[in-house]
Amino acid sequence: MDHIDRLNFLSEAQVRQLAQKGTPVFVYSRAKLAANASRTLDFQAPYDLGVRFAMKANPHPEILRLFQDLGIGVDASSGYEADIAIAAGIKPSKIQITGQELPVNLSDLLKKGVKFTACSLHQLESYGKLAPGTDVGVRINPGTGDGMNNRLTTGGPAASFGIWHEYIDKVHEIAKKYRLTITLLHTHAGTGTEPEGWLKVAQKNLELLERFPDATTTSLGGGFKVGRMRDEKTADLQAISQPIADSLKAFAAKTGRKIRLEIEPGNFLVTNSGTLITSVIDTKDTGKDGYRFLIINGGMTEILRPSLYGAQHPLVVVTKTERKPTKPLDYAVAGHCCESGDMLTVASGDPETLSPRLLAPAEIGDYLCVEYVGAYCASMRASGYNSFPVTPEILID
Repeated sequence: MDHIDRLNFLSEAQVRQLAQKGTPVFVYSRAKLAANASRTLDFQAPYDLGVRFAMKANPHPEILRLFQDLGIGVDASSGYEADIAIAAGIKPSKIQITGQELPVNLSDLLKKGVKFTACSLHQLESYGKLAPGTDVGVRINPGTGDGMNNRLTTGGPAASFGIWHEYIDKVHEIAKKYRLTITLLHTHAGTGTEPEGWLKVAQKNLELLERFPDATTTSLGGGFKVGRMRDEKTADLQAISQPIADSLKAFAAKTGRKIRLEIEPGNFLVTNSGTLITSVIDTKDTGKDGYRFLIINGGMTEILRPSLYGAQHPLVVVTKTERKPTKPLDYAVAGHCCESGDMLTVASGDPETLSPRLLAPAEIGDYLCVEYVGAYCASMRASGYNSFPVTPEILID
């Protein structure tokens, strides 16, 4: 890295002020969240648009309520997430469950008005027994997928998500057996930024939709990439949505069916809204041929993505008190866990290789901000490891 990262939405003065109340702490920006919601709701759809927030990205109750107020529903990956959303004040009718595990309390959730998408033949059969003669959605694995690495692919033969597309006839057999009407078709083929890739996803989705004559809604899932680092691109939703809208119009001209489009972004809605403020608790080095380390009072207990995927996050040193700037230094940043994998400065896509970052010189007591942590950080942390307490989360105006 030949540049120094900058703070995203906080000023240095705000970092120091917030840190006085204790670190580590997640800080979310209401303004960023609202702006992201506005861009998402502008996604082009000729015959109605539905946006659902994939709440697994960040189930903070205030974030859920903010999105509901702005007209965004909830995509829940488990019955437990649905319960949390309802407890936060989300209307059950605005919640759709699409998950790997059949909720143990599915019957109660259905009675409350929560909607369900079956992701396996077993799930569809179980749903049919619970709610015969009703509407249901199905998730189909279209046979192809894409992602930033093999661990992030959500479609294709290596992905366990959804019902394999060659088993659609079995889907209809189960639906007929329990008098189910399949009104929603869900596919989710991965994460990307290019309009061409998303157009292929949409076209494959519409090909499958022809085999579901009662479906009135189709969902492309989420996966709209957010560029965290300078060399990473962020998905342009307007550029992505235009050819998809054209495909929906062509489908309507061909079949006479005007299909409602749903998308389920997680990353796109919250990633850039979050900053993790930590404190530098130690400095170490491993000699002239080794590394210069910063140790912070956070790490895997707040953010697992670098350890899991080799994911990159901007890192910014904020001095505890104002000091005259000096020449930046290369640092390897380690978390506070007694775990060799608790490193934030790993190579892109390679969590086993150290890749030091150029940072402002830091002293014990200074602060280190990890940026773009609004998604899949607080919700996916190794909470409780080494018995560290749960890090608080706050939303600022």
